[in-house]
Amino acid sequence: MTDANSRLRLTVVGFVVFALFSALFARLWFLQVGNSTSYAAETAQNRIRTIREPAIRGAIVDRNGKVMVQNTLVDTITVNRNLTPEERKVTVKNLSGVLQQSPESIDAELDSPKYSVYEPVPLAQNATYEQLVYVREHPELFPGVSAERRSIREYPARLGFDDNPPVGAHLLGYVGLINKSEYKIQKRAGYSPNDYIGKQGIEQLFESELKGKPRERKLEVDSRGRLVREAEVVAPEAGRDIQLTVDLDVQKVAEESLRDGMDQARRYTDRITGEKYRASGGSVVVLDAQTGDVVALASAPTYNISKFTTGIPTDEFNFLTDPANGLPLTNRAVQGLYAPGSTFKPFTLYAALHDKPLAPDPEDPTLDKPFDESFSFYDKGFIKFGAAGNEETFQNAGKQANGIVDINKAMTVSSDVFFYNIGLLYWRTWGRGEPAESSTNLDDPQYGIQRAAKLFGFSRPTGIGLPGEARGRIPDLTFKRAVNAGNPDGSTQIWLPGDGMNLAVGQGDVLVTPLQLATAYATFANGGTIHQPRLAKAILEGGSTLGQPQVVRELPEQPAKKVAIDQTIVDKIIPGLEGAVCSDDGTAHGAFRDYPCGVVMGKTGTAEVPNKQDTALFVGVTPPRVDPANPQPQYVVVVVVEEGGFGGSVAAPIARRVIDALRGDPNPPPVRTNPPSVD
Repeated sequence: MTDANSRLRLTVVGFVVFALFSALFARLWFLQVGNSTSYAAETAQNRIRTIREPAIRGAIVDRNGKVMVQNTLVDTITVNRNLTPEERKVTVKNLSGVLQQSPESIDAELDSPKYSVYEPVPLAQNATYEQLVYVREHPELFPGVSAERRSIREYPARLGFDDNPPVGAHLLGYVGLINKSEYKIQKRAGYSPNDYIGKQGIEQLFESELKGKPRERKLEVDSRGRLVREAEVVAPEAGRDIQLTVDLDVQKVAEESLRDGMDQARRYTDRITGEKYRASGGSVVVLDAQTGDVVALASAPTYNISKFTTGIPTDEFNFLTDPANGLPLTNRAVQGLYAPGSTFKPFTLYAALHDKPLAPDPEDPTLDKPFDESFSFYDKGFIKFGAAGNEETFQNAGKQANGIVDINKAMTVSSDVFFYNIGLLYWRTWGRGEPAESSTNLDDPQYGIQRAAKLFGFSRPTGIGLPGEARGRIPDLTFKRAVNAGNPDGSTQIWLPGDGMNLAVGQGDVLVTPLQLATAYATFANGGTIHQPRLAKAILEGGSTLGQPQVVRELPEQPAKKVAIDQTIVDKIIPGLEGAVCSDDGTAHGAFRDYPCGVVMGKTGTAEVPNKQDTALFVGVTPPRVDPANPQPQYVVVVVVEEGGFGGSVAAPIARRVIDALRGDPNPPPVRTNPPSVD
């Protein structure tokens, strides 16, 4: 090898070595100098831990400032996770005996990922005095254990029910640990996996106002994760208080009256089955007809929401969600769907007086005349319709005959036959021989009852804002065809006389919620304004339960829609509704026997339900009329009792006691139901 070749090779090797070292030095410079800022940030992040402690949650008060939900401090036994294995073994063993919990359950809680490794784990909330004393007197037996005072929800107004449920459980809702789906939605709002969040009711609806801002502690830890110091503390902000439109005293009376009325209904015998009425569930709604404010919203069976504040046991939660136990978590006032029965009749009559289907002239039955307030009908207890040999019989309850009835008496005595006849008049006037392809538009006069029902707000949610509100159903030909799609029977594709007759008395496929029924009657009574029900009237600064409340902002009445109601028709219907309460033969007279006439108008209802006992209903309006020159509160009271029998026997007496409270009696006489009678 020549010297020239050797020099060339050495030059190439030297260049390669230089290039490699240059790349190495460049990388070292980038790591130590060029990217030092980001690594410094990562280092700081690795040594700082943020601990969030919930703020005091806002209180909930009624329209008069009476407390419905507030906070209280409870003694809680907590365990520090920063224990040696030996210390933890001693603590778990000794706490197991004191708290009556298995060592396995305590270990599982201490290892639960729902708690930060830098915060103590709460093992016993509402610890007993004896437990606290023993733990404090024997610190050597409980390394890392301490007693802290923690804030939980308190419900000071309680009823004398079984399990002592707070007032307004379904209305208020409860607070529970955030679940995965809720956290996914709320993460950007600053929630952590360990936060508690409103579940159902007011707690959920006003979560953003009630929750406040948590206290944040930034802790500096060393390379082994051990606490060095508290670097920074961000002070918490208490949640704001919510003032409801609900009257706590009326809410109490509504819940107590519903409970007592249902208890009494169970003493009566269903004449059809021979069994005692089950009275398995029910609701009471009280609405201000002039404003849409919710005054009371009761549902039964109820449940103890206070148990959710400390974590409800699995077996109790399973009981509450088991249909066999009546689904106590269901808010029947907004989620329950019922056939309205005779409480639907005012809207049927409104439709008939508006649309004027042709009816036989009483002076010459061979002639027809438009239906109006002069129409009368001989109620012999039943009506038959159909071709000879294939007739259907529609009858009053118990085939009770009412003789000659006009629009007033028909409403007062609740003549089913009279209203069946209205449904038949619609079909005879506009629906005879309807082809399968005919229009289902509500402008078609044949669907006048449906049009009137939707005018008053049926078949759509009220917009109250509570979760799970049902929309109800007003059946028409479109619905019937959808239900019977594919059925070769041609009669399932047309609107038959029986369909209209059932609709006219609130039976068949009609479904409404108690709140919808209240809203519809409020619209009827107030002259045609459909209010979106309002639950809260003001947002208050936190701490209103401790002193003079400070209003952050007033909450306006909810959106209202004026609908084209003919007041002259309403005025023709009201006397019959007053008669149902005031007249000796009125179906609700037994419940309001000692009331002066003109104070209340109302309508009873007894709805048939397939494979169940009848649903008892009553709707009352007090006062029936309001002078625009002298405005005053006007209340609608709706009572529904599932499998409760007759509305006049059970539902009306419950409503009577609620109306007593609305009229200023703070301690009204007890509910006095009656043996089943005819509605």
